[in-house]
Amino acid sequence: MSRKLRVMHLMGAAGPGGAETFFIRLMEGLHKRDEVELLPVVRKGSWAAGRLQALGIPHEEAGFGGWLDWRTGARVKRVAEGFGADIVQGWMNRATRFMPEGKWRKVARLGGYYKLKNYFGKVDYLIANTEDIARYCKDGGWPEGRVNVIGNFIPSPPDGWQVRREAARAAWGIPADATVLLMSGRLHAVKGVDVALRALAVLPEHVWLLLAGEGRERVALEKLAADLGVAPRVVFAGWQDEVDTAAAAADIWLAPSRVEPLGNTVLDGWAHGLPVIASKTVGPLGLMEDGRTGLLVAVDDAGALGAAVTQLLEDGTLAGKLAKAGHKVFASRYSEDVVVGDYVGYYANLVGKGLKREVSE
Repeated sequence: MSRKLRVMHLMGAAGPGGAETFFIRLMEGLHKRDEVELLPVVRKGSWAAGRLQALGIPHEEAGFGGWLDWRTGARVKRVAEGFGADIVQGWMNRATRFMPEGKWRKVARLGGYYKLKNYFGKVDYLIANTEDIARYCKDGGWPEGRVNVIGNFIPSPPDGWQVRREAARAAWGIPADATVLLMSGRLHAVKGVDVALRALAVLPEHVWLLLAGEGRERVALEKLAADLGVAPRVVFAGWQDEVDTAAAAADIWLAPSRVEPLGNTVLDGWAHGLPVIASKTVGPLGLMEDGRTGLLVAVDDAGALGAAVTQLLEDGTLAGKLAKAGHKVFASRYSEDVVVGDYVGYYANLVGKGLKREVSE
C-alpha cells in the first residue's frame, strides 16, 4: 500500500478487565508498527483512557453511554471521517453498538459468546480469539469468509523482572520460604477464586494465595477466607496493571475458572515461566496439553485443584518441565510479534482485497 493503514479501535468499557487489558496490549503493539496509523477511541475518563495517556498513545474519548446516548455515535463517525479510517474495529457489545457507517471496513473482535444479532449487525467481519468462538459465530449464521481467528498475546516480561521476588513478598507480607499460588484477574464468580480458597484450606501452612485483581466479589471472598481459616495466608493485592511483580512473587499459576473462553491468564502464566494449573473449560482445554504444558482439573473441584498443587509440591522436577513446555508454546504462537503481525496482515488484506486473510492461532 502507498500509505499507512489507518486503523481506528472503539472500546467502551469503563474499568479494567481481561479484554480491556488485551486491548491496551494490542494498542501498544500496533502503535509500534510502521505500517499502521492508529487511533483508539475510548470511554471518557475510563481506565483505558488513563493507560493510553500513560503510554503516550494518541487517542480520542467519547461517552459510550446507554441506549439513549445519541451523541457518541455522531462523535465516533466524525472522528472516523476526520481520521480517514480504513478499518474501524469495535470491542465487545457496548463499543460495537456505536459502529459508524462509512466507506471503512467494519470489524468486531469477540472474546466471548455474545448475542450476535443484538449487537453485531452493523459490522462486516468478525475476529474471534479462539476457534470455538469462531465456530459459534458460524453456527449463528456468519459466513465462513467473514469470520477469522486471531489469538491473544501476552507481552514478554521485562528483563530482570524475577529480581523483584524478595521485595514483592516483603511488601505483601509473604514469608520468603512460602510457596505462593497466584491468580490474576477479576474477582468474579466465574473465575473460581472461591475454589482456590477452598483448595488452600487443605494445603500445608507454607502455601499462600496471592490474588492480583479486584471486583464485586471481594467482600464475600474475604469472608470466605476468614470462615475457612486461611485469611492469614491470602493476599488481596488489588488490580495490577502489570502482573510482573505478582508473578515474581509466585511459584504456581492458578486458573480455576468456571467459564474461560480463551484463557489470557494461562498465557500470562506461560509468559512468566510458571507452571499453570487450570480448569477444564473451553479456553484452557484448547490451549493446554494436560501433563505436558500444564495440569488440567475438573471445574468447581477444590479437591482436584488441591491435589494438583500437591503433585507439584511433591514432584521435584514436574513444575519446571511444565513451565518450560508452556513457555515454548507461548513464544511460538502467542507472543506479541506473532499476534500483532497477524492483525497487521489481516488489516492489509482486508483493505487491499476486500477479503479477509485466513489466520489461525
